[in-house]
Amino acid sequence: MKKTGWSRREVLLALAGGGAGLLAGAGWPGRGEAYGRRDYFTWAQLRYPGSWDPSPRAAERFLEALRRRTSVEPEPRRRVVDVGSPELFALPFLYVGGRGSFPSLGAEAEGWLRRYLEHGGFVLFDDATGVADSGFAQGVAETLGRVLPGRGLEPLPADHTAFQSFYLLRDVPGRKLVRPFLYGIDLEDLTPAVLCPNDLGGAFDGDPLGGYTHPCTPGGERQREMTFRLGVNLAMYALTGNYKKDQVHIPFILKRRQR
Repeated sequence: MKKTGWSRREVLLALAGGGAGLLAGAGWPGRGEAYGRRDYFTWAQLRYPGSWDPSPRAAERFLEALRRRTSVEPEPRRRVVDVGSPELFALPFLYVGGRGSFPSLGAEAEGWLRRYLEHGGFVLFDDATGVADSGFAQGVAETLGRVLPGRGLEPLPADHTAFQSFYLLRDVPGRKLVRPFLYGIDLEDLTPAVLCPNDLGGAFDGDPLGGYTHPCTPGGERQREMTFRLGVNLAMYALTGNYKKDQVHIPFILKRRQR
């Protein structure tokens, strides 16, 4: 079968090899592959100076849930990526967690992040602080303001693909309900950077005996379940973009939402 598009992973790999010109010449459409084939997923996590790892077992728990619930084949453990590493361009998903403040990465690293976002990468910033307008959230907003000037973090609308890429969701859960929104920055018709103020990783994080490290408040285990569903949706969004916005899916989604 003739190949008609470039997946996000192919784009990022091409960039890692200095292939930006190759992409322009090939008429890169900027879309991920659709469902119907088996995808692979790696939880890449950014290590930066500061509190970069507030929930060290979150990735392992989430990746097991992703494997059980979907056809995606995730790597069983996270991959830690240092600031500026070219390894990032082989990975379509980057998780940036933090508690407290988020430091300036410096001009060179911000250029590295800009190149990743503009060419198909997806970054999930996850605020583990548990308070509104935290130092982490403010630091992320300031960094993204320099990385993508002229754009700001805005609440994602209820019909955003991130809320229907696998599960149909209405709420934004997490370990603690700080805000009812996910925030994102759009580039054309995609949202390559998302900030969750409700600590997704804190809800995933487990202890060595199989329990969970933190309670989910105020909704308990139902809130935790919905947090896993949102995580699955965000992983799917990172892999497929706006695939679920295709016209063929809209009648089905509208019917499900009317129930």
